[in-house]
Order: sequence, then structure tokens, then C-alpha cells
Amino acid sequence: MTTRISVRGLWAAFTLFSLVTGPVQSQVVDYVACDHTTTACQCDANADVCEFNFQVSYLQTFTRYRVTPEGRIDDLDGYIYTINDNGITEPFQSDQTCDFPECTEAATVDGKTFRPYFSFNGHIAGPTLIVTADQTIIVNVKSTLRAHGITIHWHGMFLRNTPWMDGTGYISQCPINPGTSFRYIFRAAPSGTHFYHGHIQGETADGLLGALVIRERDNDDADYFDLPDQHTIVLQDWWRQPFLSMFALQHSIFETFYPQDVSELPQVSRDRYNGSIGPDNTDLASIPFFSGLINGMGRHRDVPFATSRLASFEVQGGNRYRFRLVGAQTVYAFNFSIAGHKLTVIATDSFFIQPVEQVDYIIIHTGEKYDFVLDADQPMGNYRILAETLEIDDSGSPPYASLNNIAEAILHYTGAVTPVGPNYADANSETPTCTPANPCRAFNCPFMDFHESYNTICTRVSDLRLLNPTPADELPTSDTDDDVLQTFLNFGYEGDGIPDNINGRNFQFPPSPLQTQSDSFDIDPLLCPSEPYTCGDGCKCLHMLSLPFNRVVRLVLVNIGRETHPIHLHGHSFFVVATGYGEYDSATGFLVRSTNTLTCRPDENDFNTVDEQMCTTVNWRTGLEPDTTVDAFTPRKDTVIVPGGGYVAIQFISDNPGYWFMHCHIEPHLMEGMAMVVNIAQERQSPPPTSLSTCGNFNLSVSEFTEREQFVFNSAGPEPIYCNCIDRTEL
Repeated sequence: MTTRISVRGLWAAFTLFSLVTGPVQSQVVDYVACDHTTTACQCDANADVCEFNFQVSYLQTFTRYRVTPEGRIDDLDGYIYTINDNGITEPFQSDQTCDFPECTEAATVDGKTFRPYFSFNGHIAGPTLIVTADQTIIVNVKSTLRAHGITIHWHGMFLRNTPWMDGTGYISQCPINPGTSFRYIFRAAPSGTHFYHGHIQGETADGLLGALVIRERDNDDADYFDLPDQHTIVLQDWWRQPFLSMFALQHSIFETFYPQDVSELPQVSRDRYNGSIGPDNTDLASIPFFSGLINGMGRHRDVPFATSRLASFEVQGGNRYRFRLVGAQTVYAFNFSIAGHKLTVIATDSFFIQPVEQVDYIIIHTGEKYDFVLDADQPMGNYRILAETLEIDDSGSPPYASLNNIAEAILHYTGAVTPVGPNYADANSETPTCTPANPCRAFNCPFMDFHESYNTICTRVSDLRLLNPTPADELPTSDTDDDVLQTFLNFGYEGDGIPDNINGRNFQFPPSPLQTQSDSFDIDPLLCPSEPYTCGDGCKCLHMLSLPFNRVVRLVLVNIGRETHPIHLHGHSFFVVATGYGEYDSATGFLVRSTNTLTCRPDENDFNTVDEQMCTTVNWRTGLEPDTTVDAFTPRKDTVIVPGGGYVAIQFISDNPGYWFMHCHIEPHLMEGMAMVVNIAQERQSPPPTSLSTCGNFNLSVSEFTEREQFVFNSAGPEPIYCNCIDRTEL
């Protein structure tokens, strides 16, 4: 349901001060109603400013909460609900019901997990925010948390001249502390499919996320219906415990010891969890999959369909629809498909591409977004929407069996039986039949190819072409390659006991935000060494790459390791100019050797396995440099998958001054330190508003403490009195 009129009820002519110095302008503001009843909040396209309100709460699944007359969710007044055999929620205890005038809906997540979660306005996932290109977005965030600071990152936004609105904790701002509020204001650019999520540590995994859709102003001639309030799909992997608990468990010993019972000391006899692998034998995850959610709903493998609640997406037979797919997972990549339907992929990370048709599977990693068109050309009915991890059972031979770790939902044709728990199992679950004569098509493969036994053709990001040409002034081109600022960054080393890193350096956050308080502390002792360097068992430091203004920059994202890494650069889109893969075994399809295009050492000694020692001095092997030509149709993204044993070269213009975070979007990798700051044109960065909150280290000397300890109230005047007297009554 979409609401355009606020609870205050009116369109308003509102005077808004510009974010930069300039005249006061009279602008029309749409105060968009966005509360516990709205899963999509849409701003009128004719408004200049779109204003939304978020209440961030820490709630319990399977629980309804009283909503006060003022609209506040009372997290101290909750009532447990369960799902009956008809798929309907009902009170867990008949005498404990939420029968107030307004209550939140119970978040039933996977039908199994009774645990706390973060919510926006009581929802998991948060409401889809829908605006139009170039509008000004205001999001008023009020934290009603009892503990835990948060920030909200606007993933995909450029934020030109406003980098302090990026929402990255300790990079662009201080955390929003319990009981406090923060107003985000930013320009809706670029248009396309985006999302927002927490950016301190672990909150995204626990529900602090939602979709952000910026509609184009010049797409009226599209041959499909674009209904983002109805057809936005947000994917999550979901955990049996709060994610920080899972992260601590993962690191209690190397190679996660996986207890079967929460909060019980594991038995020595139980097996360790040694991770899972994908079709190319690269490591997928060191935390075992538990459940998958689509728009906050799903079904754990132990839960029958009858007692589950799945998201449903309605279409009218004979029509074409644009769907928006958001990868908001924490760890796992998903293989996305819709039973009985071929998909046409039309956009990636907000940029339209030349359509890729007849797609059976879209592989989407955390941080990525894809738009596709669905032809509702099948018989009226319900069809299963499936997102399956890439994990395989490698005990046999290819094609390898899936581990059947999934998220699921329903595509519902108008007129078909309404999908509810008891009939979910009746939905069409047809999977594609892939043969040599009629192979399937997988979009966005994170490796060179599936083994030939899969009968599946890969379309990779490097195969894509933009639909509309990039304006010449946005192209990162130069007269000679010598004018390009090129840097190699290895995300790929995973050695025994050494956490995830970039070039052997584990990112350490500064004590205060770089964007707003870099002059409040001495940054030099915190910075990583700039020379080629290996820190033995790993070094923790503030890893930063400083770039001058308006230069062509090429970052070669290297992965000399056994994992796939989705890398996201804040505040930018970039052009994918080259991709390289390792060598694969033709019998198994497994990765056996890293790319030969790169070398770790100046003398070009070979590294020829994927189990390399730390590689911190990467360069092109002489004579094997790839073609990095950029043209108007080179694909653009803001998050890109770097394949195991391979590399991706990206280019952009350093014309957006700010401290921008770049990191692996797999949450445990980020938390371990696979991140860095790209500092662009520090001297040109827009100063932050003076009212922004501050934070940082605090030090107090013993002498100052002793002086303060001697404070005596001075009743005779404003100046305090400090004394060394023992009996203060005389004053």
C-alpha cells in the first residue's frame, strides 16, 4: 500500500534552507506517511522535498507491540503471537492479546526463530522508500533503542558535496545514540534501485535495512508496468541468533565450532563446521546457513508450509512488469529464479543495460541490485519464487547437488487462489530443464563458467553493455595510460589465523569520524604504512588511499584467494574495464590456479596455486596487461564481485571529494577488516554542518582530576572555587 499524504495531512509550502550557502527557497514538501502500517512509502513526483520519519527499535520476533496515540511503538508492551495451521497469526496465550487501537504486526520471519531484531517503524525489512530523481530526501531517524549506536548508509547515493550524509559510522558521522535523533538530507541521485542499511557492525544482518527506489523522470515510454511499491524484492539471509553472537561464535576457535543448541557449551564429540563451497570450489561461508527471507518473510526447513508466511507479488496475466531485486544479504550469494518464467535483466546497480533476455537464474551477491522484466505469460496460478545459495555437495561429480538452502516467496496471478500457508505447497515449482540443445542462462556468474555438465551459459558483468551512452564528461578516459592513477588492492589472502584484509592490512576505525572531526586527533600514527609491507600476523591500522581531484583512477581489485568478494565503493559508480579469472579443472570445474595475468613480486616469480602466502605487492605480469579501454557503453556498477583467483579492474574520475568507505560487503569480512578509506581531494571537501554531533576518545590527567575533585560551589559569584581544604563547610 502506498500513501502520499502525511499524518499531518497536507501538502505544504515550506521554506527550506539550502544545504550549501545560497538563498532561501520556497519549496513544496511532501510529508510522506511512513509508519507501522506502510510497507512502501511513496513521495509525490511533483514535490521538491520528500520527508520520511523512521523509528528504530529493538523488538522481538513473533510479537505484536502497542502503538501509542502519538504513533510511537512501545517496546515495553509486547504480546507473543504464533502461526496456526491456516497460516494466520493468533495469540500464543488467549488472555495475552494486543487489543489496543493500534498494534504492530508480528514479524514471523522464518516461522521458527524467536529472537530480537532491529526494525524501522516496526518492520523487517524496512519500508520501501519511493521518490523521483533529483528530489531532496529528508529522513528523520529517531532511535528508541536501549543500547547500541546506529547509522544509516544510503547505498548507491552519490552525495556530492554532502559526504557527511553517507551514514558510515566513524567515517562520515558519529553513531546515533539511544534516545537521540538524526536528520539525513540528500539528493535523490542517481535514479534506479538502491537500498539503505545500518553501518556500524551487524545491524543489517539483524533487520536494519530496506529498499530505496528513485524513479526516472524520462522513462514514460517503457513497455512494462513499473510498480516499485508492489514489485521490489529484498533478499536476506537470516540467523538463529543476533549476528554479533554468531560472529563471536565464529571466532571462538578457527573454523567455526557449530553447537546444535543455542547457549549451551558444545560437546567435544560434535563436528566442527568447516564452511561450504560453490560450484568452482571457492569458499562461500564460514557461518552455516540458517534461513533465507524475502521482504522479511520466509520458511525454515523445519517449518511446514501451513505454519509459515511468505511474501506474495501479484501480477495480471498478459502484462509485463519491472521487478527490482536487492541483495541485502549478510554472507551468502543467492541464485534467484521464478518457476515457469524467463527473466529479462534490464539494469544493474541503477544503470540500464542492453537487455539480457531468456535468463533462468540471476546470481546476486550482497550489496548488488538488479532490475528485470517479467512477462506474465503463464497460465493463471501461483508460482514459486526461489533464491538458493550457491553451496554444493562436492561428494559426487558435476553437476553437483545443491544443499537446498533457500529463501522463497510466491508470484501470484490475479484471479488465482489467494496464497496462504496451507496452499503454498501447491504453487508451481517447475525448475528449468537445462540440456546441451537448450542450455539455461545464468546471469552474473562469479566465475568463468559452470562446468559443462550443468548445461548452463554464463553472462558475466564484463559481457554487459549500457543501454544509454555515458556522457563524455563522465567517462574516465585519458590520453595515455601513464596519466591513469593505478593501484592494486588484494582482497584475497585468507591465511591461517589472519583475519580478512586488503593488502595484508586489517582496517581499524578511527576514534572520531574522518569526515567531520579529522582535525580533532592525530591521524598519522593510525595510518597504515604506505610502502610495500607485510605485517607478519596481520596489522591493524587506518588503511587509506588518498587521491587528487579530477584524475582518472584505476583500482585493480585482486583476489588471490579462495573466496569471492563483493566490493562496494561508497559515493561512486565505477566502470568495469577488465575482469580476469583463474584456471579451472576441466574434469571438476574447480579452481586450481590463480590468474597468470598478475604477479605478487617484482621479480615475477610465479604464484600458481590459490593457497598463496600474503600478496601485498601485486602488479601486471609483463606483456599480459589486459585491455582497459573505456567507451560510452562500458558497464557501470557500485558493487562488483571479484572472483576467487581472479581480478576486476574498475575506473572512475576522482571528482567527488570526500572520505569514502570501500569494503567487502560480506559482513564478517568487513568486521574483520577487509575495508579501507578512499580519501578524495581532501582540500576540496565540503565542510560539515557545525551542528553535527561529535564523538571520540577522552583522556583525563590525574592532576586535572584532582583539581576537579576539589570543586566547591561559589555562592558569591559565577566562578567556581577550587581548594585543598578538607572541611568544605567553611565555604
